[in-house]
Amino acid sequence: MDAILNNIGRFFDPLSFGLVLGSVLLMAWLQNGRASFGLAFGGLLQCSRDPFAESGENATFMCRRIDFVLREDGFVGLERVRSEDVFVTRVIAHLLNSKEAKTFEEWARLEQNSVQKKQDMMATYWSAASEIAPAIGLIGTIMGLIQLFATGIDPLKMGPAMSFTLLTSLYGLFVSNIIAYPIYVRLQARADILNAYRAAVVQHAVAIAKRELLVSGPVHFSPQQPLRAAS
Repeated sequence: MDAILNNIGRFFDPLSFGLVLGSVLLMAWLQNGRASFGLAFGGLLQCSRDPFAESGENATFMCRRIDFVLREDGFVGLERVRSEDVFVTRVIAHLLNSKEAKTFEEWARLEQNSVQKKQDMMATYWSAASEIAPAIGLIGTIMGLIQLFATGIDPLKMGPAMSFTLLTSLYGLFVSNIIAYPIYVRLQARADILNAYRAAVVQHAVAIAKRELLVSGPVHFSPQQPLRAAS
């Protein structure tokens, strides 16, 4: 047991690991924008389970439920329709309070694009981290080797020193393949499910709006005709 612990200790240097991990997270943040950091770590709270795993909710279920309520209770019955997804509940509530189909469609499309961008950013951040990590580790190794050879170290002591220098490459691969990439795969799968669900509900809600609400087309203005003098 002591031998195992001693060998594990050789592969872990808190300072080097912290520098590699911190550099990876910083570069991924710079690449994806200031909002990406909070979204990426906020997504970790939900990535352990599939969306609607307990309720079994999906696009077909929600669209049929909306149609059933419209058929049984009319448009006003939509106020009782709820979803596990906050965005879908918001879309239904906005549909209920809308007066004109075109205005609702424009709002729904913009909201859908906004939430999809945020949902994708959770996964994109970790995808960037998984791609950046090996490069950060290699940069650390090269810098260590340059410093190692620049100091003219004793050849008998070069082995342990190089072993310590190569740890940054190991940490880069570890962060990439053991931490960042599995998180990316999980969050991307979740994003695909949610984006497809939301897109289907928005499309259905837009179709209902065009059928139930006032549909106004573009307004064309024509110049006023000059009055003719009576003959």
